[in-house]
This record gives sequence, C-alpha cells and structure tokens, in this order.
Amino acid sequence: NTSVMRATIKLQHERSTATGFLLTRPSPADANQTQFVLVTANHVLENTPGDETTLIYRTKESEGTFKKVPTKLAIRKEGKPLWVKHPTDDVAALIVTPPENVDVPKISSDLLATDEMLAAAQIHPGDTLAYVGYPHRVESNDAGFALLRMGAIASYPLLPTAKHHVFLLSANTFEGDSGSPVFLSHDSRVVPGKGPEPVRMIMGLVSAQQFIDEEVKTLYGSSKIRHRLGLALIVQASMLRETVKLVP
Repeated sequence: NTSVMRATIKLQHERSTATGFLLTRPSPADANQTQFVLVTANHVLENTPGDETTLIYRTKESEGTFKKVPTKLAIRKEGKPLWVKHPTDDVAALIVTPPENVDVPKISSDLLATDEMLAAAQIHPGDTLAYVGYPHRVESNDAGFALLRMGAIASYPLLPTAKHHVFLLSANTFEGDSGSPVFLSHDSRVVPGKGPEPVRMIMGLVSAQQFIDEEVKTLYGSSKIRHRLGLALIVQASMLRETVKLVP
C-alpha cells in the first residue's frame, strides 16, 4: 500500500489535474538498467493541450518530511503524441526519467495482473480493492501524496480479460482520479486448496465515473440533473500490460 502511494504522482496542467503511477521494467537495451514507465488514462494526455504537462514528484528531506518536486514532461513533439496508447482501451504509457533524489519505489510491471494471476487468487465480486488518486486536486498533505480509498468489485465476470476489458468498482471517483492505480494487497489470503499466502497485484486503473442523467420538466422549460452512481469503470491490468509492452 505504501509503495503504491509513493509511486503515484499528480499530473498537473493549468486546465486539469489527473493521476498517474510509475512502474519499472528492465531496459530493452541493457537488462541491468531500469526504466520507469508512467501509466495513466489515455484521455488524460489527449485532453491536455500543448506539448508539456507537469509531474509532481517528491523528495524525502528527513524522516516524515517530504518536499514537492514539480517537473516538466514533454508529451508531444511538433504536435505528435510521445506516449503510446492502447489500441482499444483508455490506457497510455511512456518512458520517464525521474529527477535525481526523488522518492520513487521500484514497482515491477510484472505485478500487473494476468488472467492466470486472477484465477490463482480466485478474484471475485465483493473482493475489496484499493485505489490511489487526486479527487478534485485534493492531496492528503503538503507533501503532495495522493489519497488511498477502497471499494468492492461490483461486476461479473472478470475473466477472460481478452473479452472483459473493464470491470466496475463500487467506489466514488471524481475528476482528478483518472489514471489512479487500482490494486489488491492481502498479507494472508486464503485460497481453497492452498494455505494462507500473500497476494499483491495491480488490477487496473480508473478510467471513468458512472452517472445517470434525469431530465426534469417544468411549465417553462426543462433541465437535466446528473446523479453519481458511486461506480468507477476500471480498465483491467491486462490492457495496461499490453500498453507497457508497446512502449519503445
């Protein structure tokens, strides 16, 4: 939980705020070198105007004391996107180089859940997942850490992910939560046929909120009221894994 919070960063632009998180993978050019890959929702980058956005990293100054490190990130060159997007789903990824001395844990992209991982852990509706994001720009403290919240898997079936690219989470999400990592972390999960064992995997990312619109008619006109359903649309981790593999 703490590692995911440390790996989650704010994407900030004068017109919008969203969430992204950092994963690591071996460099294709040198397996001894580590690359950081920023993962977020594709619509976050598509809706950001211009060639740059700002990532809010943090550096640790002393025990319990962190300082924000705003860093510009090029997302376009001559109007062309520098990120890779998933062919069908709301996922984007690109290589980033964090500034020196910032506090970034190394979370392997191998933690992105596969069908085999979901089946082995018997993930099912009602399982509680955590997600970390910046709802309406809100931060948990002056250091700029995001907020961790929780919700239950609210839809079925989850497998195969090649057919079910998304699932619903019973959770209130807001503007700014797009791109939030959604993950499962159990120190001792009991799976039938096996003893208690730790289970940790990234389940996907927050893509959208679910609403229902109600039209109200009066004698002099009509208006529309939007109701929040308390459901978040989550893109499955298989789609994130596919996107990371596409990053050159």
